[in-house]
Amino acid sequence: MRVILANMKNSVRIVAVVTLAIALIIVSACASGGSTSENSADAAITSKVKTRLASDPEINPFRIDVDTNASVVTLNGTVKRESQREEAEKLAETTTGVLSVVNEISVGDKAFSETTDDVWITTKITSKLTADPEINPFTIDVDCHRGVVTLTGSVNRASQRIEVEKHATETKGVRKVVNKITVK
Repeated sequence: MRVILANMKNSVRIVAVVTLAIALIIVSACASGGSTSENSADAAITSKVKTRLASDPEINPFRIDVDTNASVVTLNGTVKRESQREEAEKLAETTTGVLSVVNEISVGDKAFSETTDDVWITTKITSKLTADPEINPFTIDVDCHRGVVTLTGSVNRASQRIEVEKHATETKGVRKVVNKITVK
C-alpha cells in the first residue's frame, strides 16, 4: 500500500510539474507579447514560483499557496520541517521578477483532508477555466483556503470576470468566492 501511495505521489508531482511548466511557457509568451499589466506580471511570477516549488523533491507543492501582488510573493501553507520552509522561501526569492517574499508558511502538520479538499477545489476551478474558450486561464490565479476561493488576475471584459466567478461558485466544496479580478 505504501508503494502504491509513493508511486501515486510521484505521478502527481510529475503531472504538476509538467502542467505548471506549460502554464509558465504560455504565460511568458503572453507577457512578452506586449502586455504590461501588473496583474499579468504577478500571475507569471506566481506560475514561476509554483513551478520551482513543484520541481523541488523536498517540498510538497500542494501544501504551499503562492500569491503575488506588485511582484511581492506571499507564501502560505504548512510544511513538516523548518528546512522545507526555508527552501520554499529561497526558491521564491531567487525567482526572476520577485522583489521580496513574505513567508507565512508554518511548520507542523495540517490536516491532510483539508489540504486535499483545497487542492481539489483549485484543480476543478482551474480545469473549468481552461475548458472555457472565452477565458484565458493563464491570467487568472485561483487560491483556496478552507473552501474560500480567492480569484486574482485580469480579464479583457466584465462578462469574463463574471464567468470566472460563476465557474468558481458552482464548484462543489466552495463556501465563498472573493473575486479580485480586474478588467483591463
